[in-house]
Amino acid sequence: MSTGLLPSRWWAWLVVLQLLTGDCLMADESSARWLIKTIEIRGTTRTHDDIVRRELLFAIGDTIDADCVTETERNLRRLLFLGDVRLRIEAISGRDPHAAGPDREVPAHAIVEAVERHARALSPLLDGDAEELSYGLVALDYNFLGRGQIAQVTYFHDAISGDRISASYREPRLAATRHALRVSAGYAGSESRDLSLSLSKPFHALDTRWAYGVSVTQDRQRQRLYQSGDLLARYDDEFTGSALWIVQSHSSGRWKVRPGIRLGISDRNFATHAPYEYEPAPRHRVIPSLSLTLWQPVYVRRQFIRGLGHIEDLQTGGWLTVQAGLSTRALGSDRNYPIVALLLAPRGQITTNGFFFGSLSISTRFRDRETWHLITSASGSSYVRLAKRHVLAARISYHALHRTEDRGSQLLLGIDSGLRGYAPRRFDGSRRILAGIEARPVFWQHPKLVVGAAFFADTGSAWTPGFNRQTWVSTIGAGLRLGLPTVYDAPVLRADIAHGLQASQPWQLSIGLGHLF
Repeated sequence: MSTGLLPSRWWAWLVVLQLLTGDCLMADESSARWLIKTIEIRGTTRTHDDIVRRELLFAIGDTIDADCVTETERNLRRLLFLGDVRLRIEAISGRDPHAAGPDREVPAHAIVEAVERHARALSPLLDGDAEELSYGLVALDYNFLGRGQIAQVTYFHDAISGDRISASYREPRLAATRHALRVSAGYAGSESRDLSLSLSKPFHALDTRWAYGVSVTQDRQRQRLYQSGDLLARYDDEFTGSALWIVQSHSSGRWKVRPGIRLGISDRNFATHAPYEYEPAPRHRVIPSLSLTLWQPVYVRRQFIRGLGHIEDLQTGGWLTVQAGLSTRALGSDRNYPIVALLLAPRGQITTNGFFFGSLSISTRFRDRETWHLITSASGSSYVRLAKRHVLAARISYHALHRTEDRGSQLLLGIDSGLRGYAPRRFDGSRRILAGIEARPVFWQHPKLVVGAAFFADTGSAWTPGFNRQTWVSTIGAGLRLGLPTVYDAPVLRADIAHGLQASQPWQLSIGLGHLF
């Protein structure tokens, strides 16, 4: 959606208004139609031509229009081993496709011009501050054997939980079908063990009618609770679960309407660690649920907005999802309760080079006609590009826990959760708010490397109503940014030094991958 600058509270009303009127701002569709006679793939060396061809939304003999060309380009750019992609349609025998009427088909030659990214890497991982530095090494290939498969092995030393090794494999087009297979496993001694497997058929195009999948997961994690930075409780959380889902997609004007049904089955067991005593109660849940999603598929291509150098496909169309489910002993659950959840994601282009991305999530259960296990999350971020490549970014987020099933559920705040300049887990509570602004100048740009900086200010608070009062803390700082536009997923390397303005906090260094927002 595209509007002028508006207070955030008006975004929800704009979404409702557009749902009622069907109004949205999209480019006019071209009436030209091409009958594809031949397809040529250019620019790929490692990737097999059939891997690119299978992602096209058309084949030889199909008739396509400008919308199909645009969507095909966007789908190809989603492949992490491809950078910029251009699909050119050339009329055969010198015919002008734009001269054709709405009902005429022009024989044409389709040329896919793609730029491959460096999809194989052995990369270091760094995260945290000088006192609690986590580090590791990841070996990955986002185009395994040139077949578009994804393989990854990671070793990571977490400053709190110790060493962990994990591996994952994904086949996006299992046996040349539209089905996707994903397998992952991880091991960290007594701290964690996990194994998951999923087989799904996702929406691969806007006109895809069905998506479905099944997944199974077994996971054990050691959980820790803190109070003012000190360890308060420690226990193991063992989860075994499976899920089955199916979603149908319909078009209604400029909107996609997607009803769905899901069945989730899970077991969770807990075991405390001495000398601590707290552990949540075990639970078994069988939860069928229904959902409805309204989505506006609108995209804009821009450079230097959220990334650092590469041209991004920004999804500026918002969506709304409502979900209702039921946990009942009649199906084997240990508790009876209904569940209601809502996700609202307003987003849009607010100026020529300014964008807003928002999210509001509310989920709750009901018991004795009262809300229970109420979880609320709201966030908004905006980006304005200045002088072609500099960016001014801002964000605000709010999270709240109310009468949760796990008595020890908490929200942490510190350098590890976005508040630079304060020790990890320094603040805790059942409410958390975080805001910040960041100026991101770019000093030097090269096709393979972008060098920039960040000057920022953060502020936030974590508190529990009725237990501790809300206190705001703030920080200022600066950092270095390195962008690698031709590498897989166009990563951004980040190093920040920040100073907390309260309680005489020392300067703290934090490093990691990606912008904080």
